[in-house]
Amino acid sequence: MMVRTFISIRIPEPSCLKGILEDVGRIGNVRPSPLSQIHITLKFIGDVDEKKVPKVVESVRSACRDRKAFGITLSGTGCFPNRNRPSVVWIGASPADELTSLADSIGRKLSSAGIQFDDKPFKAHITIGRCKGPADLDGFLDSHKDDVFTEFTCSEVLVMKSVLSPAGAKHSVIERIPLSE
Repeated sequence: MMVRTFISIRIPEPSCLKGILEDVGRIGNVRPSPLSQIHITLKFIGDVDEKKVPKVVESVRSACRDRKAFGITLSGTGCFPNRNRPSVVWIGASPADELTSLADSIGRKLSSAGIQFDDKPFKAHITIGRCKGPADLDGFLDSHKDDVFTEFTCSEVLVMKSVLSPAGAKHSVIERIPLSE
């Protein structure tokens, strides 16, 4: 059996994002992300044979072995790929260098274990909306570009399972990998 898998950092108090999700939901052709699914994706693996899930967990555990817990700030807004043809609306996550280093380390360990994953360049963000067609984001992006939404301590990395259904994706934790204090 195949398991749709990704590696992420949980946002501990996502309710602080309720207002911004309501704002993004008012933009034509934009569907806000469900509050319960907001996270920072470090690596998206996609479908992997369930027999390989322990290899995924061990790869992430190895990448996190000497990592210390660190602070994360969610601030500013943007979109992918650009304002003229947006498909994803996001809030930035920092420190980008620390998050990128962690994502890259996980990627190296997954590669060494023979686990294939989406190897797009990492961009530290949380997805807050998806565009279903042309969307005018200029006013929204300009009014929130300097906003700080929350700050928290990242003390663990999660190996996640995602099950797709007509009602949307359902995420569940496969394994919690703690960072050292």
